[in-house]
Amino acid sequence: MDKRTSPDLRVFYLLLVGVGSLFAHVAAEFAAMGAQADHLVFSARHWYLGCAALAGIGVFIVRSRSLVAQAQGGRDLKRLLTLGLEALPLRGRGFGYYSLTAVLQLAVGSLTQLGEGCPFCSHDVIAGLLGALVTVVLLGMVTRVIGRRLPAFVCVLAGHRAVQDQKDATRFVRIELPGPTQSLGVWFPLLFNRPPPQAPAFTSLI
Repeated sequence: MDKRTSPDLRVFYLLLVGVGSLFAHVAAEFAAMGAQADHLVFSARHWYLGCAALAGIGVFIVRSRSLVAQAQGGRDLKRLLTLGLEALPLRGRGFGYYSLTAVLQLAVGSLTQLGEGCPFCSHDVIAGLLGALVTVVLLGMVTRVIGRRLPAFVCVLAGHRAVQDQKDATRFVRIELPGPTQSLGVWFPLLFNRPPPQAPAFTSLI
């Protein structure tokens, strides 16, 4: 099937899961450790999280520009996004979709905590888990609101692309206007492309 007909939005879904797990990771530490988590957030133990966040931002920008470039206008871009959402788990909508996303975010966030040695496990573990759960639920609500306003967001993207294309066209294409028409000396300048009038026919009387 043509890529332009059915775009692949699974990369964006993986980015959504990654962002949610990152927020869940940090929220669990602050909920369990309180102010003691301040020194942990910007420690060397979290460098990999910062690198992952920067890489995710780069992938999001590149894939978004590629998706917008595939579309031929705002309506076509909305059509592509609608078809792409159909390929996501549970067709990208409904309570089951948001529940699955939240579970994946909690699972990935918990794995990153275990990979660090679970620094908040020696504190209030229940508060940490509740903080992570509340975070992914709030993120799911924000994602739902963004999804409902996706058409307006798409129109903004399409409008920005059209304006940018127009700027690029005026930047690289130089329009040369013709100069004033020079007089040919005999005929009027605006009539230079007309044939000369035919001379009247004279007949001699014999």
